[in-house]
Amino acid sequence: MSLRTPNPFTNRQTLLDLQRTKERLAILNEQLASGRRIVRLGDDPTGSALIVDFKTSIERNKQYEKQIASARSFLRASETSLGTLSDGLARLLELGQQGLSDTTGASGRPRLAQEVDGLRSNFLSISNTQSGGKYLFAGTRTTTEPFSGPSAGPIAYAGDNASIDLDVSVGAAITTNLTGDRVFFGPGGQGSASDLFQAVTDLRDGLSTNNRALIQSAYDNLQTIHGRLQDLTTEVGGRQASLDQLEESLGSFNLSLQSIQNTYEALDYPEAITAYTREDTAQQAALSTLAKSNQQNLFDYLG
Repeated sequence: MSLRTPNPFTNRQTLLDLQRTKERLAILNEQLASGRRIVRLGDDPTGSALIVDFKTSIERNKQYEKQIASARSFLRASETSLGTLSDGLARLLELGQQGLSDTTGASGRPRLAQEVDGLRSNFLSISNTQSGGKYLFAGTRTTTEPFSGPSAGPIAYAGDNASIDLDVSVGAAITTNLTGDRVFFGPGGQGSASDLFQAVTDLRDGLSTNNRALIQSAYDNLQTIHGRLQDLTTEVGGRQASLDQLEESLGSFNLSLQSIQNTYEALDYPEAITAYTREDTAQQAALSTLAKSNQQNLFDYLG
């Protein structure tokens, strides 16, 4: 029986080389399976830190895009309500002109008052419009019905005059609401010439009582209010346009960040396959060397 005498120093170095090769092969296997160049932070600490920064920025921008979508939804609902109000006011002005016309006569004006009263009820419904379960014109008290009151009396406002501001980018926010007192009461406040409900009530009462002076006053006030609502509609449209531009910028910025991230993270498959083949060849060579070393015996050294 031959006596085997392997060289312990050669075997130890070969085993160390084999272990390192196996580790590199394991990493290459993970890279090829995942398609990513960096599988663990230790693979490239600098690149890993940059990728984390890119991902953080992209996720933050996606949250801003969600905020933009929420703000746009609220603003669009407000714009629609303002458009309905404007259409109703246009009809009121037509009724006011008819009421001021000599051809209408005292007997015809009360009939016009009935339609005015119906429009007043519609305006009250619009003032309590909701979007996503939130009242549009309640200020920050979005769960509280803002307007209420009897058909013949003053309308009460239960909202506040605070704005709802949403962050839509770093250091930038946009106001998503129009407060009810601003829309329906105007700068003069409740009961003033800028109060929409008061002007409609005055027109109705003027038509009902055949009071041409009251009809004229209400008509003049409604013209001013109509212009104010058109200005508010333009304001809301401008906010939406700003959101659209910002959303486009965020989308483009995210695409750029994603592209840069991919240059650090994506695997170069041809290069990885070449490295894998090289390491696999090295592993086979190490195994072959180890096998030959273990086959040596005393006669190999005696010559």
